[in-house]
Amino acid sequence: MKIMKACTKIKYYLSHKTVRYYLSKPLTFLFNRALVLHLRIKKILGKDVNFSPNVSSDIPIDVVLTAVEKDYDVMVYAINSIRKNIKHPINNIFVVSPHSEKIIAICRDYGCVFVDENKVLPITKRDICYDVNGIDRSGWLFQQLLKWGIARYVEGDYFLVTDADTVFCRPQVFIWEEKIIFSINSCLAHIPYLEVYNKMFKENITASMNFVSHHSLIKKSILFDLIKKIENDSKVPWFKVILNSIDKNETSSFSEYDTYGYFVFNNYREECMLEHWFNLSLSRKKLENFDSLITKCGLKYKTVSFHSYK
Repeated sequence: MKIMKACTKIKYYLSHKTVRYYLSKPLTFLFNRALVLHLRIKKILGKDVNFSPNVSSDIPIDVVLTAVEKDYDVMVYAINSIRKNIKHPINNIFVVSPHSEKIIAICRDYGCVFVDENKVLPITKRDICYDVNGIDRSGWLFQQLLKWGIARYVEGDYFLVTDADTVFCRPQVFIWEEKIIFSINSCLAHIPYLEVYNKMFKENITASMNFVSHHSLIKKSILFDLIKKIENDSKVPWFKVILNSIDKNETSSFSEYDTYGYFVFNNYREECMLEHWFNLSLSRKKLENFDSLITKCGLKYKTVSFHSYK
């Protein structure tokens, strides 16, 4: 029985796109592991910007959180952490969500701007058909499109998009020496994301890094260039190009963070710098001891994510 289970596991892993990809490209795998190690060592050597003392920036930004009602119990912590630890002048904090009296009340009490998600794009969640093995992924995909669509609400040049369940546990900036800081995930890249990227841009980039870090600083002019290139060879809007490009047999087929990160890295490399994400993922049960937990986590991590997958 144990041998059969082991064989089943091996068969599953060998059939996984990411495993097959890196087995076929060992040099890309080695580069990825070396990059992650290098970024970790930057912290040890005191060269990681966001582990530097008294880090700050005078460049103003807006902040955008995408949320649903199940994020209610962690949203307040996320908003407070933004005001405390994002060391940029902050113009507005936008909360993009389905209509929810609870979330509207949080926005009112904590000085945020509520944006009804159904008013951001010409489409809504109901217009997206993305069901994989009985699992509805339309909401998951829609919130990614919202993070780009919200750009028209933002007046400044930069906005930080972040997940409503992620807390910033130490002082941080996202522009340093005129470069955008990208947080690199320790995990290998998720190959279906790269397949969609290459399909949309008609490129063949390698999966050398993973930009999925639960937050990203967006420069509007670069995002608009990205959107223009997506629409360039098509007669439909960018969000429809994405919907037409995803693999609907794949549970996770598109990433706004990976797509934007790779686009900047490949087209505006002189405007970006890479750092390790130093993220910790915890159960929401840990919120009971939030203050002591975050103080302790801030010594080792930049962000803590309290995910609730359903």
